[in-house]
Amino acid sequence: MDTSDCSELWSSDRELTFSQVVEVAEQVISDRERQVAYLGSGWCNDVYSLNNEWILRFPRRRDVISNLEKEVHISSVLVPAVFETGILVPDVKLITPEPSVGFPYPIGIYPMLKGVSAGIIPIPEMDWTHVIHKMADFFSAIHSIPTNHFEGFHLPIQQYSESDGWISEKEKISTYLRSQNSKALDEAAEWLDSCEPPAPFSGDLCFVHNDLTPENILLDPEKGIVAGVIDWEDGAFGDPVSDFVTLPFWIGWENTFKVCDSYSLAIDDTFLSRLEHRSKLASVSWLYYEVQRSDDLSSYFSYVENVWNISHSL
Repeated sequence: MDTSDCSELWSSDRELTFSQVVEVAEQVISDRERQVAYLGSGWCNDVYSLNNEWILRFPRRRDVISNLEKEVHISSVLVPAVFETGILVPDVKLITPEPSVGFPYPIGIYPMLKGVSAGIIPIPEMDWTHVIHKMADFFSAIHSIPTNHFEGFHLPIQQYSESDGWISEKEKISTYLRSQNSKALDEAAEWLDSCEPPAPFSGDLCFVHNDLTPENILLDPEKGIVAGVIDWEDGAFGDPVSDFVTLPFWIGWENTFKVCDSYSLAIDDTFLSRLEHRSKLASVSWLYYEVQRSDDLSSYFSYVENVWNISHSL
């Protein structure tokens, strides 16, 4: 497989050493002992924890800074908007490293939200009734934020075109799926070969997370509830179905439909067909691209299996 494009997307234009991270931590906490731990790296940031109290996000490239600045502005709107749902979101601020640190970009910092990723395998035992109602309340809250609350900074219009990105790679994705000798993946490949996009959303755009992967949802494993939602830097005005797309990945279709039923805002006539199409497309596309950068595909296989185990027809 050609991995050049994938590698370029994950590239960084600066160096970051652990000693630099420690120096930044000293700016944040100067009066007591500091414990710094590496949490991981994504498309945009290298992420560390400080004393299990703070999250530090170091931009991987210069072009990431604008997203981080946007997330600071989004936080100022989101924190009060979702307060009553009981699901926390990061209250992101920016700090500038001292010149002696030698790190060229501002750093995102926010109080650490406790929990485990909804992308872990196996998923903790959950109180699904609570999860369903809280996710519906959360989506209702963010999708009903008046657009004028975001005035003063630029939020993009969500771009989603079947002719771009994933769908343009469908022949490669289909070939990969068939190579795995899996009944679920064969079914996914057959669907991908013949799928046609549903009618596009024609209603009023609303604020959406726009990247609500299971990894961006935090669970409280002791209580079996959703604790928080992180990584809002891709926030945009778009189709509300976007934030439902990856729910089937980890809660399954039956629970996803229950979230839709509990959602307090109006659902248009093609909402469910868009949801099914985009969930299926995302699940196999994510698997295909993860193959190119990782040997641990357990979560991604699980997502595909969950999406193709539809309990009743749309």
